[in-house]
Amino acid sequence: MNPCQAVRNFFATYVRVPVEQFFEAAEEVCHEISTYVETEIVREIERHRTTMERQCREAKCYYLCLCCNKLICWMAAVVTIVIELVVEVVGEWIIETLCEIVVHVVRFIVEVIITIVRFVVVAFICLVTLNFLGLLDAFIELWFDFVDLIGAIGDFIVAVLNAVVRLLDILREFVHKIGSKFGAPGQFFLGILAGLIDIVRRVVSGLTQVIEGLFDLVTSLARLDFCGALEALGMGVGFGLVRTLLGVVNIAGMGIGGAAQALSRAQLRQNVQVMLAAQYGGTIPVTVEARLRLNSTSFGTTWPAVPRICTISSRSNSFDLRAMHIAETINLYHLAGYAPFGCAEAPFDRSVWQLVYAGTQYRVAVGDIRTYLAGNDTDVAEFVLMAGDKEALKNMLRVAKRNFQDMAIELQWGAVETFEINSPAEWVIPGSVTPIVDRVTTVDQLRDICDLPALVVFAYDPKKNGRASIFWRGDTRTTTGATVRNNFMTDLFGTVLAHEMGHAFSLCHAEHHGVQHIMFTAAEDGNNCGVTDPAFMVQTGGDLDWVNGQTIMTYLFAYGEPRFNLDDGINSWTWIIDEARECVGLP
Repeated sequence: MNPCQAVRNFFATYVRVPVEQFFEAAEEVCHEISTYVETEIVREIERHRTTMERQCREAKCYYLCLCCNKLICWMAAVVTIVIELVVEVVGEWIIETLCEIVVHVVRFIVEVIITIVRFVVVAFICLVTLNFLGLLDAFIELWFDFVDLIGAIGDFIVAVLNAVVRLLDILREFVHKIGSKFGAPGQFFLGILAGLIDIVRRVVSGLTQVIEGLFDLVTSLARLDFCGALEALGMGVGFGLVRTLLGVVNIAGMGIGGAAQALSRAQLRQNVQVMLAAQYGGTIPVTVEARLRLNSTSFGTTWPAVPRICTISSRSNSFDLRAMHIAETINLYHLAGYAPFGCAEAPFDRSVWQLVYAGTQYRVAVGDIRTYLAGNDTDVAEFVLMAGDKEALKNMLRVAKRNFQDMAIELQWGAVETFEINSPAEWVIPGSVTPIVDRVTTVDQLRDICDLPALVVFAYDPKKNGRASIFWRGDTRTTTGATVRNNFMTDLFGTVLAHEMGHAFSLCHAEHHGVQHIMFTAAEDGNNCGVTDPAFMVQTGGDLDWVNGQTIMTYLFAYGEPRFNLDDGINSWTWIIDEARECVGLP
């Protein structure tokens, strides 16, 4: 190894990679703090409030003071909901947001320092050793580092706006909880307020997509990635503007979508109570009522998602990235973002992969790629080919969480981790995704249907945007999991992962006419389910309609984006009660 490459390898192995790994871990700590507050503090307050609300209902009315004891109980419950909001905003949102801001700012400063020092040292060594190719690499990497710093500024702005979106989500749920304390009138009128908050959230989300698209456009052009620039302009800026305008237009509906959500949730609770009464012989056990908070404003259950991104290591025993590059199956330079010029696949539908150093999100240096292709695996720091981007997966999870709340299912997840694939059937998945979901479940020691893997994979054959491993209600028990392929279409509304997760709760495509439904599909003969039981869902066969009157009304006056409907909630809970009671602690 020449001195120029030795210095470059030293910086990558002992400086860049450890620093990037530190900041990756720091970002996960921010999320873990938020998760801890949500699971250990907020949920404990909710359990206390649920118990208090049950005791209030069961308490005898003191008629001499016009049932003042009931009124005091009701007021105490409202105060407790306000306390939950304060804890969520202060203990969860503010701490996580400030933590992320500090990590982003410190990371940016450190990366600037590393970029300058690395260039000066590597360029000097390459110059004095007359390694002019290495010197050229140093200038190329300096340019791409500069472009990455521009991208980091965009990432910071997007992170702040995403934090605003999370705050609006918290406020919307708070208003729904308060509304449910006032019965149907409160659910309707405060639901309208929640709907208006959600309109603001959709406008902010659209503007966030526009800003992210603009930064992606600039950085793609700077990398001579014209395909990426086209996608950033179309799916980022263009579609972001459409989402923003839809949010603005939704103001005409005066938040009616929020009122519909609130009433739908109340109807879902009534249906679940009926199902549980039938399950337990007419009387719902107190333990079941408490577990699901059936008579509380926090009705529902939590469900753990397990986010994973498929990878192939440069030191893999199952795949040879060098051979795959030579065979033109992949192009390592293009995957690292070095001047791909055109589109190897159709724009907007191509898979978006990353070539980064192991344990980081930092692209592999051009000189390291050249050295790796010419030498041995250990000549450069270990790097991995990733099937997707961590932030993209986190955004999809947030969208899924927001929509699953309408079905009284609260998704929770920990750190986004990688999953090393080990066979061609996991590189391009033929047919069912159950085998790879089974292996994730085994490797990570998950429960077969009670933990929900959310996996970003490389490719499907035939090409799809997502697939799920499904345990259909009444069918043979199968490990459940959701998989997606990372591309710009997947990130359109961010609902492809939510769609596949819906399948994991035994939801199917049938009767979801219109793109206002998350469970809509454009696939041929989509008006069918994976089972033939007529009691499962009305199945008439044929294709689903893309647009109908409800679609237009939904996008113009209600939600402006795909949603789960009441039937989806009822079918999900039917599956939970019939097949997965152990997952939510029910006897």
